[in-house]
Amino acid sequence: MGNTRLRIKEIAKEKGMTMADIARTIGITPINLSASLNGNPTLSRLAAVADILGVSVSDLFEVDDCLVQGYIEFAGHIYKVRDLGDLIKITEKIKTLMNSNG
Repeated sequence: MGNTRLRIKEIAKEKGMTMADIARTIGITPINLSASLNGNPTLSRLAAVADILGVSVSDLFEVDDCLVQGYIEFAGHIYKVRDLGDLIKITEKIKTLMNSNG
């Protein structure tokens, strides 16, 4: 398996949040949040962050050896593909949009 990294900042940005917003919601300082996430974060801290961001804990991680990566543009919208699951979700969404448009 390839290297794994946390993608909390990326998800927070997508949700219009900052790391400071997450820290404030948890009730800690941004420095404490950063320290708790660097190295070996606890499951409880990851779960708290995931809950705030509205994602699963597994969504917080990205493996760099994905077989599928990139962007898809459809009907003026750009969708980021990080893995096969994203590709399947986007494909289903496009199918639904195409079927609803006749």
